[in-house]
Amino acid sequence: MEFDGLDHVFLPTSDLDRLTALYGVVMGFAVAHDDPDPDPAWSGLLGVHAPVEHLRVLEKQGAQGGGIVLARVEGLERLGDPGPPARRGPYALDFYARDSDDLEARLLAAGWAFTAEPVHYPLPGTDIPVRERMLVQDESGLLHAIVLHRPMGTRSVVGVDPAQDCSEVVAVVCLTPDLEDARRFAAESLGGREYFRGDFDGPAMEQMLGMGPGERLEASLYRGPASRNARLEFAWRPGSTPGAPADAPRVTLGLRAAGVEVADAWSDHGTVGPTSPVSLGAELLLARRFSTRYDVGVLLLSPAA
Repeated sequence: MEFDGLDHVFLPTSDLDRLTALYGVVMGFAVAHDDPDPDPAWSGLLGVHAPVEHLRVLEKQGAQGGGIVLARVEGLERLGDPGPPARRGPYALDFYARDSDDLEARLLAAGWAFTAEPVHYPLPGTDIPVRERMLVQDESGLLHAIVLHRPMGTRSVVGVDPAQDCSEVVAVVCLTPDLEDARRFAAESLGGREYFRGDFDGPAMEQMLGMGPGERLEASLYRGPASRNARLEFAWRPGSTPGAPADAPRVTLGLRAAGVEVADAWSDHGTVGPTSPVSLGAELLLARRFSTRYDVGVLLLSPAA
């Protein structure tokens, strides 16, 4: 297959209203579909231990990928601040903001917290300035990078729609100590194009991520030919002790494919589940979960015949 961005980020939660308020009210995602009686197959597809009681699809109008699907699952505990980069699996979602100060003020007013004050640093390997701040999304145990949009320099709905002040999900960052194997999975199995490989380091990274002096985050970023969102990033902090992932996966990456059977060729990188017919909005789809060895769940979605 040829990877060209993640279409959906699935977030199981016991507090559907709280996350709908975050992404919908504050960050401007629209409810594209609301299903109070989803198919029972969604539980296994998302890797959770209890029924999915409600499915809510949030999207940015005009975006190509980078949507969020909230799945209400009773009994899931709030995971809290993920802390410095060490826990295996999904760690952060990235968003672009037209006016970071304004968006951050709204997030603070809504009761959300940040790891630190905004930081400024050059994009690794360039002199391009970056302004970034990390939000703690404690429901799913994730960080959310709020990155200032650069006209003609960043790709998202913010760059094409003046009414949007916050983008779709533009990146999903996943941590794994098996970084070389994860790179092979992204490039050879998914067909992603590695457009950056290098380190995120320096005082700004240390302040924002809670890393010690001299520590770094080694990363590889993957896009496709059309540079659709959301891009996939694998990273690791060398020398850190791998923490355990959440017992029930709290993030699953949704990926459209011509056929879900493509996962049969990925056995070196994890295990593949059964195929299930499901509906997502008005679409009838075939869905199949692939659980990677890197504690990242990928949900393949293809049109039902």
